[in-house]
Amino acid sequence: MDIEGVAIPFILYQEREGFKITADGLALLNSIDKRIGVISVAGKYRTGKSYLLNKIILNIKSQGFGVGPSINPCTKGIWIFNKPIDIKTSDGEDIALLIIDSEGLGAFDEDSNHDTKIFMLAVLLSSFFIYNSVGSIDENALNNISLIVSLTKQLQIRSSDSELDVDEAANYFPTFLWVLRDFSLQLIDTSGKPITSKEYLENSLMPQKGMSDAIESKNRIRKLLKHFFKDRDCFALIRPSEDEKTLQNLQNVRESDLRPEFVRQTEQLRRNIYRKVKTKCLNGRPLTGKMLVGIAQSYVDAINKGAVPTIEGAWQSVVNSECNKQIDLITADYDKKIKANLGKGPLSIQELKQMHKELKAEAQIVFKDKAVGDDVLPFIEMLKKRINERYDLARSQNERKLMEKCQEKCQEVSVEMQDKLKLGEYTDFQVFKRDFEKKVAELRKNMPAGEATEQKIKELSADLLTEAAEYINRNQIMEHQNANRRLNQQLDFLKSTMDGKREEFLKEKDYYKNRLQEVESENYKLKASTAAFEIRIEELKQEKDRLISIHQEKLDSLKDDYKSKSSDYKEKYEQTLKLYQNLQLQYNLDITTNQKHLALAKQEIEWKNKDLTELKSRRENLENEIRDLKAQLRKCREELEEKDEQIKTLKNNSKVISAEISSEWLSEKSILLNQIESLRAQIEDNKSVKEALVSALQARTLEPVVEIKDPSKHLNLALEKTEERCQEFELKLERLKKFQKIFQCSASLQCKMCGKFFTSSLFQAHISICEEHFSKISQTGDYIITVTQIIMRECSVQNPGNEYSISVTYKGRTWSLIKLFKNFKTLETHLLKELPEVEIPDPSTLYPKEPGSIFSNKQIPTLDDRKRCFQEYLMKLASIPSIKMSSTFRKFLNTDQYFPN
Repeated sequence: MDIEGVAIPFILYQEREGFKITADGLALLNSIDKRIGVISVAGKYRTGKSYLLNKIILNIKSQGFGVGPSINPCTKGIWIFNKPIDIKTSDGEDIALLIIDSEGLGAFDEDSNHDTKIFMLAVLLSSFFIYNSVGSIDENALNNISLIVSLTKQLQIRSSDSELDVDEAANYFPTFLWVLRDFSLQLIDTSGKPITSKEYLENSLMPQKGMSDAIESKNRIRKLLKHFFKDRDCFALIRPSEDEKTLQNLQNVRESDLRPEFVRQTEQLRRNIYRKVKTKCLNGRPLTGKMLVGIAQSYVDAINKGAVPTIEGAWQSVVNSECNKQIDLITADYDKKIKANLGKGPLSIQELKQMHKELKAEAQIVFKDKAVGDDVLPFIEMLKKRINERYDLARSQNERKLMEKCQEKCQEVSVEMQDKLKLGEYTDFQVFKRDFEKKVAELRKNMPAGEATEQKIKELSADLLTEAAEYINRNQIMEHQNANRRLNQQLDFLKSTMDGKREEFLKEKDYYKNRLQEVESENYKLKASTAAFEIRIEELKQEKDRLISIHQEKLDSLKDDYKSKSSDYKEKYEQTLKLYQNLQLQYNLDITTNQKHLALAKQEIEWKNKDLTELKSRRENLENEIRDLKAQLRKCREELEEKDEQIKTLKNNSKVISAEISSEWLSEKSILLNQIESLRAQIEDNKSVKEALVSALQARTLEPVVEIKDPSKHLNLALEKTEERCQEFELKLERLKKFQKIFQCSASLQCKMCGKFFTSSLFQAHISICEEHFSKISQTGDYIITVTQIIMRECSVQNPGNEYSISVTYKGRTWSLIKLFKNFKTLETHLLKELPEVEIPDPSTLYPKEPGSIFSNKQIPTLDDRKRCFQEYLMKLASIPSIKMSSTFRKFLNTDQYFPN
């Protein structure tokens, strides 16, 4: 458990003012709204209460409560730890645990009355009370806790009680734990059986026999302890250390410097305390930090006034404080909800009453749920009174807003109706009255119902209807006068018009009479013409029927012909369509085939062009190869002549070479001559191949593209034969090189130290110089590496299976080893991995190149060349210090085998 905090004063004593709760203590407890548990510690001064709190209960490294090594008390009054500890009790409740330390009892600068008050406050404010003492429970220890007797005189449950009821007071007292420090006795009973600390406490609280005042006094203490603290326990701690210096600075001592058994006991004690601590309750009601402040203030006020603190009085002060606080909170919430609804607009009287009724009932329910105490009816009445006062204030505000809104709406209706009157929209009062009543109905609908609304509507109706009636009446009188004047003018105009119309009527009457006679005569003529036309129409109808019958017959015959011809045309159309589709398919197929043939022909032409180009290049290569072969032939002849001269010289001057070697030279000479003849024959063959290729190329250029396949076949066969001959020639050339090497070795001697060849006349002088040179190098600690021989496998220099014989001289010792070509590749790979920052010499000269052929003019490296390349490569590696000392290079040369250290 990681707890960081400090102890702050909670209740301090001052000479003039008495006990006083500090501002820090008030702020701490008022900030705790959840349920709390309180552990308080009391005991004689200088008995280690603060160490018990810091190291055993809080288990903190820093100094929470004051600790000192002197005889003076460190704690004055009551102090509290400023960091509540959130724990869960054995009942499963989440509480904030408060830790309280009290002033040491029996200090030389305080009297017993002061100690009793401190002891009483520590007991009454806690839910778990720890009494700390040194040694065992004996008569002296009981005498030190005799303050328990004073509690019966200094404390009452109710103010009406004459004395404290011990059994009833036990219901208000906390759990009791007696911690025995520096306990050195064995926990056994009178029969020698082991007992627990609790059994030891119970045995110590058994009344003693005797009738003396001292025994009676001690038995009274025992009795009160058993009656006050129904839930009690005891825990014994051994002495933490035998070193006095350690005991004086116990707060700063590490656990490793304390006795292991003491450390185990402190851990067990801490577990027991946290397991048994309970929620602080009063009258069965769990307390919060704010409620604990009220109880403490009640006890302090009673003590300062010289009165006896009463538990019920403290509880009643908490009840009054909590209930008044809830009344303030609920009343504020009522105001907030009322104002929120009135802020949206004025309400009707019924709506406001209904809201008040609901909020009032809700407030009473909330108060009953959160109120403290049993008799809450007076507080409920107080709450009702406060809410009614807020309601009266809200109602007056609502009426004022309602009046203002009603006045505003009525004014809007009045202005609207007056504007319509002035614009002349109303000429009938009943129509105006009907529209006004509609406006009033809408006004009543949109406005909250109430006396203010009705009063404003009545005032609006009286004023507006009177004004409208007078205005419409005046307009109607003026309109009637204007109408009479217009009617008289119209009457005069009609009279004059009637005279003129009468004369016109008489004239028109005579005109129409004459016109009627003319029409009647025309009518007789039309009737005669109509009879003639009817006869002609009848004749035309008959002719029409005759023509229709003729046309119908022709139409039927044409229909029959059309049906027969349409079926024939349909069959011919289907046949033609099918033929067209077949032709279309055949056409598409032919197009596809021709495209494929065309693509193949183009591709074949491209291939043939490529073959033609390759053949031309091959012809040029053959010509170059022939020239190279001629040059080699000349060179071989020259070398043969040189060797003949050397043989003659060696026969005359050297006595070292035996007759057997001379015979071998002669046989090798004959072999070389045979090889020369073979080369001549090969050159002739190449000439014939060249001529065949030239003729094929000339013939190819003259033939068409379609017939190009046959010459290419002949050319391919010729090329295959040529390549076979080239391979045979290469094998023969290799044998020739090998014989040349044998000849060279026989004509000279090789130095094992540097690997160079010398004639017998120069070899003796070279040995002395080389030995002196390599001895100097050996003394400096450098490597001397010589590739002495390359052993070929299967007659192929390029075969990775070739063996390289290497001689190594280092620090005066010389050894030989054999490596394969793949070993050199592995060496390079491992060096690149082991030393990525070092620049490795270029190994490309070691890799085998493409061999020479009749189509290539590349020179084949000799064995001497390859030995020299490998030797130079290894010496370059040995000249680099980091590579020289690397494990990979030493392993490659087997250095560790000869120099293990």
